[in-house]
Amino acid sequence: MKKTIKCPRCGYSMTAEGSPGEIKHLVCPNCGSKGRFVFPVSGDFGVPEERMPRPLGVTILAALQIIGLISAIFSLMLVSGISGKFANLVEEIAGFPLIVFMAIYSMVLVPVSIVLAYGLLKGEEWARLASVWLQIAAVISSIMSFNLFGLIIPLIVIYYLRRPYVKRYFESERGIRISTKAVIAAVVIIMLLMNGYVALMINPLHIYTRINKVSNERYYYGIWGNETQDIEIIFYRNDSFFIENSTDSYWGKWSTGSFPFILKLKWAEGTGEYTAFFTGGGTTIDLEKSKGPSGFFSSIELKKKSEV
Repeated sequence: MKKTIKCPRCGYSMTAEGSPGEIKHLVCPNCGSKGRFVFPVSGDFGVPEERMPRPLGVTILAALQIIGLISAIFSLMLVSGISGKFANLVEEIAGFPLIVFMAIYSMVLVPVSIVLAYGLLKGEEWARLASVWLQIAAVISSIMSFNLFGLIIPLIVIYYLRRPYVKRYFESERGIRISTKAVIAAVVIIMLLMNGYVALMINPLHIYTRINKVSNERYYYGIWGNETQDIEIIFYRNDSFFIENSTDSYWGKWSTGSFPFILKLKWAEGTGEYTAFFTGGGTTIDLEKSKGPSGFFSSIELKKKSEV
């Protein structure tokens, strides 16, 4: 049978053909509103059903996409403001150029978040599917980083988006084209690779290893110098050191603090404590005086000349 159906939103008339009792999903070509029409078993006339109201949780998820986007941009601005020795330290511990990675990550995240938020608000089934897959990727990343608390929100979102009334809002029974699923899968894989890499970098075991690498006392052993300030320091394995410049020279004792990045120098000038960290794979050491006498220097960058 054929029926002329009027859109309840804009009044546009359209024609649909089907069997008695058959359900047709319709999209108004005039205003784009979606609905469904049930062909009557009797001769009664029907109109498309109004689409169910958007669940509050879907609106919240769309808002969280925008909030996450703003957070990513803010983080990029914050990281780009890190400069000098501290930036070198962060990158040495992280194991990758942080600013470059954050810039690439933001370039991927911005369009994904905007499109996903739009799809969720419009009730697009592909947005629901993409959200579920991305949350599964988040679960994998949380496991890789040993972040058990990070599992809570993704699991809640996955459960919520699979609830029958939520799927009804997205009209999940309409299905998704294979090409659309392929695009979603590609985006999810890219996000999983990037998030997975970050997860590995912030894994407690990795952080411990990296901190140990940039603060282990065995990296001190050797001859270090700064030609600009005309200073040379030799750290010996028996916890003694020798320091000299063009006019003076001293012997003293050195030790590392109980907290990483602490170097203590005890010599004729007194006992000085410095914040110290290695960069360039242990070939450069930066010292910043934190307390005690300044001695020959309060801040210095030393290059390793040779082992002892």
